Amino acid sequence: MKNALALIALFSAQAVWAQDIQVKVNSTPVQFTDVRPMMVNNHVMVPLRGVFEQMGATVQWDRATGSVIAKDATHDITMRVGQRLAKINGQSYLLDTPATMVQNRVMVPLRFVSESLGGIVDWNATAQLVSITTQVAESEPTIGVTMATLPIGTVIPVRIKSDLSSDGSVVGDKFEAEVVTHDNSNYAGLPVGSIIEGHVDAARAKTSDAPGVLGLAFDRVRMPNGHGHAVSGVLIGTDEKSVENRDGRLVAREGAAKDNIKFVGLGAGGGALLAIITKGNIINDAVIGAALGYLFGQTQKDTTKYNNVHLQSGTEFGVRLTRDFTFRPQIVG
Repeated sequence: MKNALALIALFSAQAVWAQDIQVKVNSTPVQFTDVRPMMVNNHVMVPLRGVFEQMGATVQWDRATGSVIAKDATHDITMRVGQRLAKINGQSYLLDTPATMVQNRVMVPLRFVSESLGGIVDWNATAQLVSITTQVAESEPTIGVTMATLPIGTVIPVRIKSDLSSDGSVVGDKFEAEVVTHDNSNYAGLPVGSIIEGHVDAARAKTSDAPGVLGLAFDRVRMPNGHGHAVSGVLIGTDEKSVENRDGRLVAREGAAKDNIKFVGLGAGGGALLAIITKGNIINDAVIGAALGYLFGQTQKDTTKYNNVHLQSGTEFGVRLTRDFTFRPQIVG
């Protein structure tokens, strides 16, 4: 009996704490009429409607497919209840916490959707307050909140911060890569210490017939001050055949602007960047096998050169933006 009472007391305490979470969009409080924001796995979850409509998006619930859809002028976000895979403008992203049903209401991860709509999200743990900034009204001060945009095709050079491999990593594994600024204070407005968060979206160990394959997806840019922005990008090399320098900003060359790139284990190196041709965003074993057969069947007869991909911490590569990336530059100093 005592244990049951203790569990009830603990649940009640957690429920009250969850009800204390407040959300503001451009300093205006969001009103919740029934289900309140709650914390799930250290992520604030909110009802589907309210927050995102206040951000200027239209939202809808597709009961037949169990899908949440949020749209504005430039973003199209889709996620399904109970599934960790979400899509922004057709690009796949992995969620830490999926959408879920609570008291017959669809609850979605606040930070992911807000940042995907171009918002800046700040969390004040002491005040239990989520502050979302979308755009600044003309009457408000603009110092420190002017937005910058890196256009589609821009290449962000990064350096991975952990080891990854085609035979040791699994799809869904998360990683971080630091933006390389080459001794400058920033790269195209991204300051020293900016991090791109991503996940492994393809991992196939070496076989007797094919080399190992490792694919990476990129989900979010995190500034040193904690501000985060959803990003849509794919792998690209930073060699002269892949990119060109335009006033200090790398841009994908025309021949490399549409490739779907994966790391492939060839030769003695840790993994060569190679284009794999696919029609979808999710790369499965069958597609990888077919692509490898197409790419290597006539050109690579020496299977002794097949290896697993091993990316060591510090490995550098590029992230090619597949849509415009808008962010708030951080003022340093």
